[in-house]
Amino acid sequence: MPRLFTALWPPPEAVAALRGELPADDGWPPPGWRLIRTQSWHLTLCFHGDTEPEPVARRLRSRLRGRAAPWLRLAGEVSFPGVLAAGLVADRPGGADALRDLAVAAGADAARFRAHVTVARGPRGRAAVDMGDMGPLHGHLGPWWRPSEVCLVRSELGGGPPRYTMLDRVPLVPEKARSGRVETPRPPSSRPVGDTW
Repeated sequence: MPRLFTALWPPPEAVAALRGELPADDGWPPPGWRLIRTQSWHLTLCFHGDTEPEPVARRLRSRLRGRAAPWLRLAGEVSFPGVLAAGLVADRPGGADALRDLAVAAGADAARFRAHVTVARGPRGRAAVDMGDMGPLHGHLGPWWRPSEVCLVRSELGGGPPRYTMLDRVPLVPEKARSGRVETPRPPSSRPVGDTW
């Protein structure tokens, strides 16, 4: 059965700003860790495991259609076992709630959801690498962006980095701006359904 997850993909300008913070020398990532390809950087809302895609896609369409797209930015650094990542912040408390609501609607446990974009992975079970103020992403504050869609993706492991295939997309709706007018999010920047990378 396919291994599935639901995710948001940051736009190219957010990815480029984050990549620009990472050292271009052999000292990073730390020994035993590997850098994730930038085209694979994403914010996982829910990991579904090995399951059939069509029931998951139907459930996502039902639960996510019509939901607001919060304003987000990649900011700071988080680290936990096997993962070095950029954190995320929303433009206001309601935006953080909207992001958590997207994750819960996708099937995540609200208490365990921790918004991040993984940039490097280490061996499973290895303790978190605490870089403190010295980590390359510690002071990062990327550009604001708003996702236009939630993506259902198949992940295939083995023989190198994971291969992702876009299986389905659920569009999000614009959130009202503070001025009260509605702003339209940019067109989807993710790959077409069926594309593998």
